[in-house]
Parts: sequence; C-alpha cells; structure tokens
Amino acid sequence: TTISKQEVVIGVSDVDVNIPVNRRANENTFAVIIANENYTLVPTVPMAGNDGRVFAEYCEKTLGLPKENIMTYPDATYGKMLRAMKDIKNVAAAFPDIHVIFYYAGHGVPNEATHDAFLLPIDADGKQTEVCYPLKKLYTELSTLGTQSVVVFLDACFSGATGDGKSLMASARGVEIETNEEEVLGNMIIFSATTSGQTAYPYKEHGHGLFTYFLLKKLQESKGNTTLGELGSYITKNVQQRSVLINQKIQTPTVTPSSGMLERWQKMKLR
Repeated sequence: TTISKQEVVIGVSDVDVNIPVNRRANENTFAVIIANENYTLVPTVPMAGNDGRVFAEYCEKTLGLPKENIMTYPDATYGKMLRAMKDIKNVAAAFPDIHVIFYYAGHGVPNEATHDAFLLPIDADGKQTEVCYPLKKLYTELSTLGTQSVVVFLDACFSGATGDGKSLMASARGVEIETNEEEVLGNMIIFSATTSGQTAYPYKEHGHGLFTYFLLKKLQESKGNTTLGELGSYITKNVQQRSVLINQKIQTPTVTPSSGMLERWQKMKLR
C-alpha cells in the first residue's frame, strides 16, 4: 500500500502573529490539545500540527492559562489519546471546580455499519474502528470529570472524506456518511467544524483548518474577551462564506450545548 504524503508550505498567517497577551492568569482553566497531522496509514492532515501549536499559544497568551495547564499531544497514537484522557481525569480529581478546554484537529472517521463517529489516531487507518477513539466515549468521559464546564473544539469531520476529496472508508466508495448524533452530557458545549455528513476543509493560504482559522481570528480580534455565543456565530458565518467561495462546497460549523448549559452557555467566556 502506498500512502501519499502531501507537502504543504505554510507561510505566516495573520493569526500566527500579534497574538494578544492577557496579563491576568486564568489558573482555573486547563486545556487538552490533540493535533494529528502525520498519519502513517492514511493521508496526512496538512496544517493540523500548526493548528494545535497556535491554539496552544492563544490558550497561554490570550486566555491566560499557565503553561503547565496546557497539555499538548501532537501526532497522537491511540495509546497517547488514552493517556491524554487519563491526564485530564487526574487533573480534575486533584483540582475541584475547574474549567476544561478540549481541542482536536485531525481525521475523524465513521463506522460504516453503525454510523458511530471516531477520532482517528495517527497509527490507525479507519477500517478497524475498535482501535479508534469513539466520539461517544470522549463525550461521556469529559462529562463525568465533575468540572464547572467543558468546551470542546473539533476541527474534524466524520463523513469518511478528507479535505482533498479522498476517502478513509473501508469500501473506498467516496460517499460521505452522516454519523449518529451523540448526546452531549454534563456541563459541556461542543463546537464542531461541520454539520453531519460534511467535510472539514483547510484554509491553505492561512496555514490552518478553516474552522480553526476563524476560531483564532475571533480570539485575536476580541483579545479573548468574547462570549461563546459570539464566538459560535462568528465561526459559523465566516466558515460558511469562505468555504463556498474558496472550495465551492458547503461547510457549516455547529454549536451543541448540553441540556444543563442551554440557559447560560451563550454568555460564558473562555477566560
């Protein structure tokens, strides 16, 4: 099997420089950042590594998280994903009443039989989802941390298609699959790069995923002082418009709060 590796030259994007600095420490918030770019069995996800690195910078500089509060896992295998979840569980057990930010950039994949969605480790090909990380398991584990809130950013799609039109599915049919809607539990808000069945596209001229670029752009423009409602509206509007123009394809990000957060998520902030 020959796996293609796409070489992409990343310039300096406007969101990669002039990152706002917040001098007020946000010691009560912890971040888990998984950025999977260099897959061994399937095509890479160009710029996912840059997505994770720059988002970590915004967590530290703009949102005020102490550096030790930011846990990064570049190019995570299945074992490293398990480790990431163990690490945040240990933190939540040691620190009461914290807030958690969970960020993922990389491939997602559906199970063709069950239509369940999975995060794809760099050492898997998506054909055996038993060695992939179930989205349902992710939501369940994050919801049981006992934290004040968990905000999840997923710059991935679960349709089985890649941003350059290839397929990750075992049948290689190239048909995009609509995955099951997983229940959002606890004190959690999910920001997803796409609606079910859509593909998450890159924003090549800016060296980021389209979703991540506008996430970072809003944090830059607002200096981190934006509500989750404002952030969601900004990302959805701009990703929809730019995707139609540069990809001639629809990409519609979604925001899904748990039932316990319905009344208050829109006014919450990340710092």
